[in-house]
Amino acid sequence: MEFEPVIGLEIHVELKTKSKMFSNAPVLFGKEPNTLVVPLDMAFPGTLPTVNKEAVIYAIRVCNALHMSIDHELHFDRKNYFYSDLPKGYQITQDKRPIGSEGYLEIVKDNKEVKRINIERLHIEEDTCKQLHFNTFTLLDYNRAGTPLIEIVSKPEMRSGEEAMKYVEKIRSIVVFSGVSDGKMEEGSLRCDVNISLKPLGSPVFGTKVEIKNINSISHIQKAIDFEIARQSKILNEGGSIRQETRRYEDSKKETILMRVKTDAVDYKYFPEGNITPIALSDEFINNAIKSCPELADSKKDRYMNNFGLNEYDAGQLIMDKDISDYYDEASKHTKAYKLLANWVNVDVISYLNKNNISIQSFPLSAIRLAELVDMVSSNDVNSNQAREIFNKMISDNLSASEAKKALGIVSQISDDEFIKKVINEVLDEFPNSIVDYKEGKGRALGFMIGQVMKKTQGKVNPKLTNDLLLEELKKR
Repeated sequence: MEFEPVIGLEIHVELKTKSKMFSNAPVLFGKEPNTLVVPLDMAFPGTLPTVNKEAVIYAIRVCNALHMSIDHELHFDRKNYFYSDLPKGYQITQDKRPIGSEGYLEIVKDNKEVKRINIERLHIEEDTCKQLHFNTFTLLDYNRAGTPLIEIVSKPEMRSGEEAMKYVEKIRSIVVFSGVSDGKMEEGSLRCDVNISLKPLGSPVFGTKVEIKNINSISHIQKAIDFEIARQSKILNEGGSIRQETRRYEDSKKETILMRVKTDAVDYKYFPEGNITPIALSDEFINNAIKSCPELADSKKDRYMNNFGLNEYDAGQLIMDKDISDYYDEASKHTKAYKLLANWVNVDVISYLNKNNISIQSFPLSAIRLAELVDMVSSNDVNSNQAREIFNKMISDNLSASEAKKALGIVSQISDDEFIKKVINEVLDEFPNSIVDYKEGKGRALGFMIGQVMKKTQGKVNPKLTNDLLLEELKKR
């Protein structure tokens, strides 16, 4: 029997605020355990929460990017459960009135098909503490407790691991480019839970749902879903039934592993958070939050293609990393050779970063210096081989393009049409047999004549211009 997967995702995004959601404790990654806490984070009696305004602004930015309806009144609720990662015994979240509802985003699959994924809700909440499990005990780090989160809940409209992966890539792009999160799954600032079931092809009835918790990389999302589809299909085709379970993905085994079997849904006994009264959000506040959002990846891609004349591939490469696109944007302020600049960033700059295993923030060449080098190439002052020598010299000796060119003893290319034509005609007069060979279709003849021009000028003429002018002169012979 054939089955159709039904997939929904819950994505938790840690917001890049300076302080926590309801306290003034700082939000930083990698600090000593339990050093970024204040009494409220530990649920000391008498402490009261205060809403982080920046977190609300960030949530509105993402709601707008996801085409959501934004609630003009902010409500918080208590989600009650007793567990060691929650010092208060409840989590402050949003239940009945999330800040954002009924949105969507569009993904482009590898076959270029565009698919719209509808999104049910986006709500604000606080994170729990981090647990470190050992054989006989568990340690708790409360540094993360209270960190602002947004949770984005899709509708169950994805049908493959590829679609789910593309969806998460798009969400990650939105939260990174909007400046609300660093989106680093390996550090836990973006976490993904997958809900997946199988139903007979064409059936309106969904199957039993299995949850895969805390997938920590985008590539693992597709792998986990593809494995789970195969696992559930095998069980159903053998006459078995799917249990309602929570599983995790283990990359070393390339499979999902059972964590626990679910029974009835947990009753969290939600009720309004009594220490935070509803907060009215004015049109002005919401509009300012939206206007403050930096340019998103899709908008940048359109600008690169429509204003800078880049092709889809080059524009797509630039927006794969926000910091690299920002570097390109800064360099583009200092040169009009946008296509050539994109080529240098996508090829030479990224190659250097990969080779040295560094980020663009650690790249030793400033954007304005790269733009100077690009202008040299664009104006035919130097050829591409000379430019790469200059590029390496600029990096090794911390020089500008003109300083590196001088240090290497590189002389500017000659681009004087009349001078080059004069030399070309001298060569044609000296080697009439080469003209005959060229007209008989012998390909090497053209290269030979260009080489003779280069020899006479000590390689100082512009090669492309020389090639074009030589072809013009050959037509006259």
